[in-house]
Amino acid sequence: MRSDFDDPAVVSRFAHDFCSTLEGKIDRLDVRLQGGDAMGAADAVLSVTTSSAMVGAVRLTQASLRMQRLIAADDLDDALISLALLRACAADTVTELERVYPKGSTGAAP
Repeated sequence: MRSDFDDPAVVSRFAHDFCSTLEGKIDRLDVRLQGGDAMGAADAVLSVTTSSAMVGAVRLTQASLRMQRLIAADDLDDALISLALLRACAADTVTELERVYPKGSTGAAP
């Protein structure tokens, strides 16, 4: 992500914004899956996939792409089961981003 922006503060802010919104995105996905709303779930997981790719979260991106395939196949039951893996990947990603970009950081390399 650092190579994409000239200003390290922008990178740090982007990482913080990603971390602060990720849980809500996954919660929205959970609600859509539980409600059997395949279109809403597809929209919600696309948001997770796109933002994860933008922040460079490879493992989370892969997990959300797997979830996208399940939803596209209308396999909402397996997608709901896979949500635990997605949440675990998300938690690991947030932990790592918060380590690399602590609150108040300017995004400069540690």
